[in-house]
Amino acid sequence: MMPLVLMAGFLGAGKTRFLTTLIPLLLDRGVRVRVVLNDFENARIDAARLAELDALVTPLNGECVCCGSLRELLDTLQAVPPDPGSVMLIEANGATETDELLGYLTTDTTLTQFTLPLQLTVIDAARWQKRWWNNGLEVAQTTTATHVHLNWTEKLSADRRRTVEQRVGAVNARATFTTPVDFAATLHALADATREVGRRAPLGANPLGAGPLDDVAPGIAPHRHGTGHVHPFGSIALALPPLVARAPFLAFVQALPESVVRAKGLVRFADRPADMFVWNRVPGRRTVQLDHSRPHADAEATALFIGVGMDVGEIAARIAALA
Repeated sequence: MMPLVLMAGFLGAGKTRFLTTLIPLLLDRGVRVRVVLNDFENARIDAARLAELDALVTPLNGECVCCGSLRELLDTLQAVPPDPGSVMLIEANGATETDELLGYLTTDTTLTQFTLPLQLTVIDAARWQKRWWNNGLEVAQTTTATHVHLNWTEKLSADRRRTVEQRVGAVNARATFTTPVDFAATLHALADATREVGRRAPLGANPLGAGPLDDVAPGIAPHRHGTGHVHPFGSIALALPPLVARAPFLAFVQALPESVVRAKGLVRFADRPADMFVWNRVPGRRTVQLDHSRPHADAEATALFIGVGMDVGEIAARIAALA
């Protein structure tokens, strides 16, 4: 069997950052890595970063894997051949609700080549429960976790970190706090322990009331939130000019309206035209994160925006002004 891991965490918590550290640690231990990466509009942005690390990455563009893209996720997992000595990591997008998704991953009788899923939730410790109306989603993503990683702790005081740890522990006392090094050791041990096990016993029918997934027509989301919840987040991907001046671009990103919860993409700067960078902006951070990228030949400068009630026309006009 192959260990199966669901990675969750609110928008900008640092899930991909965690993966870029975890993957080399697993490879150093001789564990092969497969990743399914879900994002709203352009999963290839982060997929390109992970593929550079010698991981086999499958991007899923579109809706959250807990609802609109669930069928595509399950089809992708079902197609994976048994590969003892490897692990399967699912990076869900930041708006994913994990409870029912874990139910499907656990009870789907076509996924018995995988272990029962672990869930790693990555938490932005500096912004824990400072997300206003999204605090409930952040708690929900933590409640179902088997493991929790506190990210962005470098500038936290010892008191603030201790407070966050206590509050996360109050939400989920069963979860283990972990680091990339510790989690790599956990997955390595699990991959070794299950190497000679062909398949696990199926657990039976889906207990969530939506009916067997095999009876759901392709393209129709079988998942219905019991509260009638509809994800409030919208997304749009817009092309950037092929080259932009660095300072105006960074100023544009920093000045994005509060309705933009998350922004990231690929960019080339006029002062380094041969290089491409992955850029990330999370509200509340003072700087725009830039990571050098080795893109695919067809990669183009792009911007992905995720938010609630965004004025797309205004954002597009600001991009046009960068040309």
